[in-house]
Amino acid sequence: MIGRSFGSALDAFALAYPSETALIHGDLRMTYDQMFGEIRRTGRAFLAMGLRAGDRLAFVMENSADLIAVMYGALWAGLTIVPLNARLSAQDQRYMLADVKARGLVFDLANAERAHQLLDIGIEFAIATASDAVPPKGYLLSALRDGQPHGPGAPSVDVDQECWVQYTGGTTGYPKGAVHSHRSVLTSLYSATVEYSVQPGEVTAHVAPLTHSGQLYVMPVWSRGGTQVVLGGYEPERLLHAIERERIESVLLVPTMLYQLLDLPNITDYDLSSLRTVTYGAAPIGAERLEQALDILGPVFVQAYGQTEAFGQITMLSKHDHLRAVDDPELLRSCGRPVSIADVRCADDELLTVADGEPGEILVKGPHLTSGYVNKPAETAEALRGGWLLTGDIGVRDERGYFFIVDRKKDMIVSGGFNVYPKEVERALFGHPAVADVCVIGVPDSKWGESVKAVVVARGGAEPSESELIAFVKEQKGSVLAPKSIDFVDVIPVTAAGKHDKKAVRANYWSGRARGVN
Repeated sequence: MIGRSFGSALDAFALAYPSETALIHGDLRMTYDQMFGEIRRTGRAFLAMGLRAGDRLAFVMENSADLIAVMYGALWAGLTIVPLNARLSAQDQRYMLADVKARGLVFDLANAERAHQLLDIGIEFAIATASDAVPPKGYLLSALRDGQPHGPGAPSVDVDQECWVQYTGGTTGYPKGAVHSHRSVLTSLYSATVEYSVQPGEVTAHVAPLTHSGQLYVMPVWSRGGTQVVLGGYEPERLLHAIERERIESVLLVPTMLYQLLDLPNITDYDLSSLRTVTYGAAPIGAERLEQALDILGPVFVQAYGQTEAFGQITMLSKHDHLRAVDDPELLRSCGRPVSIADVRCADDELLTVADGEPGEILVKGPHLTSGYVNKPAETAEALRGGWLLTGDIGVRDERGYFFIVDRKKDMIVSGGFNVYPKEVERALFGHPAVADVCVIGVPDSKWGESVKAVVVARGGAEPSESELIAFVKEQKGSVLAPKSIDFVDVIPVTAAGKHDKKAVRANYWSGRARGVN
């Protein structure tokens, strides 16, 4: 679908918008000429070291201008990038580097101590962005860039050549590295430009990691001559200040970030009138919290449902859908309709399409799918069948074409012979005014095999009782779906991607017992 490489696309953006502002990070403001000059110098520095097209370069860095130069400089040069989530454990990062056989590792000062511990697995090029972080026999990025030309002229590469290995969350066993080509990634990102209605000159804020979900806005915004405002980590008040100061028009958040924003007592003191699009995803959001968000921020919301293997593009619940939900609240529980580049359906275990209203695994087909997993032929064959990606999500399609995610296939609880999908219980509990966050799991039960347990974070000042919440769900969903027990906690652990870490939650109850977990 897309017949160009990252390098040619980046050169085209720089040529089209030379004097526009490409990036803001603190006091740093860079035009397209300046930003893309740094990207090209960085890419040429990697090539001058001896890295070649197709070589895999990993990096573990916080959001910054240097991260963008490294990430897109490597792509411009035709290398394969391997973004490592800085929040992952050393064990996971070590596994990924060895699995992907990375020739180089780039890191910043904040991640230097961890990075130095990872260099003993055969990393050929260790590159630091700060002089204090350079290891023995390592390199300083700024020194490598010195003297490199800053003008256009990206190397010619095959658009079907791999350029990106993105690792899945790794909540089950070992993480899997999904391989993408220039064609599959750029097809997905240009799709996002259309689906998110990115406007000419759009100003977007980045609080999610640019190594992961945050990058979904970078190329779309640059393709329209817009500006990236990099805020580093997520601090709700700092985001509100930035929206007001820089007239931010779009931002991508995960639901936990949105909850923290909504819970600020002074949120209405800020001028947020510039905000046009808030994209949320990575985890489901409670319909009642979303209704609160609509009241405070207005009709700015877009829900994106995607996976690493489909590079974030499966379905979308549009702003128009959110407006329709005022009269049809059930829509807020939907993940939307398929994006234009994706065929999406629900299927049974034989991959036959199930009838509307019947649950089945969500399958996706399109030009943006991964070609497979690094070093995992069996997992690749399991996930990709006949051109379809098996997402592992159980969903329902209604007669209007909207999809509703029921749960992860492996999260299903079998209690007394009945199938219970935790997300149904979570959605019910989110409807209680005293519930701020909830995670539902199956726990060992001598009578039923598994029973339904809810782990709940109460809203500030509220003190709901276990019996009250159980009765609340029972009234809405019946006795089978009602939790048999509820534990109250201060916080629910999340993965590095911002999703509930059900593996960690289950560990408190399944220690020493076997269960197939997600």
